[in-house]
Amino acid sequence: MELGSAMLIGLLFIGLLLAVFLLTRFLVNVGSDEIAIMERQFLGQELDAGNVFAKDGQVGLRAAFLSPGLHFVLWPFTRVVDKPLFLQIAADELGIVEATDGAALPAGRIFADDPAGESHNNFQDPLAFLQGGGIRGKQLRFITNGTFKVHPQLFKVTKIKKTFIPQGKIGVVTAADGASLEVGHLLAVSIPDHDNFQSAEKFLKNGGQKGPQIDFLRPGTYNINTEIFKVEVRDAVIITDNEIGIVDARDGQPMKTAEVVVSTPEGHSNFQDGQKFLANGGKRGPQESILTPGTYYINPYLFSVAKRKQTQVNQGEVAVLISNIGKDPGEFVPENVSAADKLATRHVVPKGYRGIQNQVLGPGSYNINPLAYTPIIIPTITRSVDWSAGEGNNSSFDPFQVVSHDGFEMQVEVRCQYRIQPENAPYVVQKISSIAELEKNVIHPQIDGIFRAQVARSPAIAYQQNRAEEQKSAEEAVRDDLTKYRVEVVSVMITNIHLPEALMKTTQQKNLAEQEKSMFDAKKDAEQRRIEYEKTKAEADSQLRIITAEAGIKVAQHESRQMEERAKGDSARVRMLAEADASRTKQMGDAEAGVVRAIGEAQAKAYRDQVDALTAQGVTTVEVVKAISAAGLKITPDIQVGGNGGAMDGGLVQVLLGKMLMDKPAVVLPPPTNS
Repeated sequence: MELGSAMLIGLLFIGLLLAVFLLTRFLVNVGSDEIAIMERQFLGQELDAGNVFAKDGQVGLRAAFLSPGLHFVLWPFTRVVDKPLFLQIAADELGIVEATDGAALPAGRIFADDPAGESHNNFQDPLAFLQGGGIRGKQLRFITNGTFKVHPQLFKVTKIKKTFIPQGKIGVVTAADGASLEVGHLLAVSIPDHDNFQSAEKFLKNGGQKGPQIDFLRPGTYNINTEIFKVEVRDAVIITDNEIGIVDARDGQPMKTAEVVVSTPEGHSNFQDGQKFLANGGKRGPQESILTPGTYYINPYLFSVAKRKQTQVNQGEVAVLISNIGKDPGEFVPENVSAADKLATRHVVPKGYRGIQNQVLGPGSYNINPLAYTPIIIPTITRSVDWSAGEGNNSSFDPFQVVSHDGFEMQVEVRCQYRIQPENAPYVVQKISSIAELEKNVIHPQIDGIFRAQVARSPAIAYQQNRAEEQKSAEEAVRDDLTKYRVEVVSVMITNIHLPEALMKTTQQKNLAEQEKSMFDAKKDAEQRRIEYEKTKAEADSQLRIITAEAGIKVAQHESRQMEERAKGDSARVRMLAEADASRTKQMGDAEAGVVRAIGEAQAKAYRDQVDALTAQGVTTVEVVKAISAAGLKITPDIQVGGNGGAMDGGLVQVLLGKMLMDKPAVVLPPPTNS
């Protein structure tokens, strides 16, 4: 009995285990975050040819899966082979899907279309995908962020990051699938409705082409299948202040052979809309239009941009523009110019023609395309060109080494100042190209030739002595020559003349001798003037004493007359008159004696001063001449005086003096007046 109970319990336990086993086989519990992959092992239809996963009733790994929950399965015909977790796609991720079953991929295609459309609910309904004509291979459609129940063996999902284009960047796109590019084109045409390459299906259905795309991505975040669209992040074009952007198109209509820069069509939004640029007839090659300061989103596959500095024209300058675009300037060429010269000659033309523009640019900043216009800066202030020696100077050229007419080697330093009026600047460029060429190839050789010719015609010393005249002549010659180039000469100056040392020494000695002679002549004139001064001074001193004596005589005479008048009244007065008469006589004598003495002293001092200045013999000669002149004597003597003496021994002087005394009438003094 006990043995039977034990066997019964054992059988029950085995039955329980079997029941649990069978229950776990027929009932499948799928967790809340997982799915169950099923397989039908036998007793069913065969798989369709070319298929990998079984549909309902077919033997094999089933395309359908079990969602979370408790499910009954027909075990052992059907079994659970795997319970994978849900597919998690993060917010910054995409799921790129590759189907391992479905219809065959059409020839020439790399990525599969999605004929089933939305019916498979982001690949969560495998049967709908297969029954709807889903195609095996990499799918154009992808899975965005979220949680998805995806059969991991039917749909292999690769997670990628979303496409992010930061500020100041662009995303240039290359399609790995699509129609072939048109012959002769480098970029695929723009296709509508693909939502910035986020809808690869619409891109291909609307005729999207394989290869580099003319459309690009601006800053932002995009859900792009990077298996089909390769996105390269490139810098946007940033033109800073004082810069311009020179644009070269890599695609478009071919440019003409004679064109240097092609005209740019309108409507391309500063080259940011490449499709409109091409549609409006844009040509490949350097563009006439430029980019001014700013930020531009330009496809580098279509346009290359080179940065250049703005054209700066400073105060005291103008810019002459040489246009490489415009109409043919042939109508401005004179008729007598040959065809070859017409091609070689540069012309000054109005705006709209190729050549040197007749209007110049004044001081300022200009956005000028240097490929379309070549600016030549011409200073309009006075410039100086120097031919001078010495270390550390800013001389343009070395001084002239020349030979004078008399064979002396000389060194001449020169400065030429000139200016160009703004309206003449285009014609200066026409003839000479630039200021450097003007100074080097025109002004320098002309002035060199003029000064060599001048010095060769003149002796060295004479050239230095006539420096002002030679300078004026040179200035006139230079002005005449530069007028042909429309250059205004301000001045030409000889700043220095270096004569040979030997010639300089000889000249200095000659000049010293002439200066010494002039000094001696000046001393002689000074001595003569001193003699005249002393003589005049002596006469002036004697005149004072003579006047004083004459005044005393007049006073004495006046007093005597007064005394005479008072003595007439009485005898006492008579006596007093007699005494006064005697006194008057005495005073008059004393006065006359004083006059004679004063005159004598004055004459004696004058004679002494003359003797000091002229020597005694000189004074005697002067007085003799005066006496001859005052007496009116003849120069030929009436009396011959011999060297051995004679009746009037003492020579010619004594004879003349004696003659003067004999011919001079006697001086009769008036008798004294008796009262």
